[in-house]
Amino acid sequence: MVTVNAQEHSASGNPRPPSTIDTGSWVRLNSDEGQFSVLLPELVKDQAETKSSSKGPYTTHLFVARTAKGVFLVGWVDYDPSFNFGVQSELEANRDNFVKGVEATLLNSSRITLDGNPGLEFTAETPKTMFKSRVYIVGRRPYQLIAGTYKGQDNSDEVARFFASFEVR
Repeated sequence: MVTVNAQEHSASGNPRPPSTIDTGSWVRLNSDEGQFSVLLPELVKDQAETKSSSKGPYTTHLFVARTAKGVFLVGWVDYDPSFNFGVQSELEANRDNFVKGVEATLLNSSRITLDGNPGLEFTAETPKTMFKSRVYIVGRRPYQLIAGTYKGQDNSDEVARFFASFEVR
């Protein structure tokens, strides 16, 4: 679902950007299209990309915020209505695709839930960054949250704030 690389994705072209409400030094991102809200350290824009696949087109949405200590990402995918996926296999595919995409080593993985919706939490590391991620399936939509902390930095309070602030409507 979420890949991280140095290239920027094209702008989504949505008719209106998600609204934000200032909450101190962080901003609350309220995505009407994504039907979620989350706190991020800066105002960010949706980076949306639609691709074709053998199972129909799908659109990936990604919001990326950077700080001096790390990076925060939240994203979701809208699949073609005809594409049916297994929940556990989709959770694991999101985890595995992210770990492979950043060339990380998976350290641990466990099942979690969000308001009764199934999820997966995992940690992974690269030589420069520790990642903590949560993936949830809500209805037919997978959401992924990622907090990356640069090694030698401590942003555990920010990581906790980020994950605790995520709400799906």
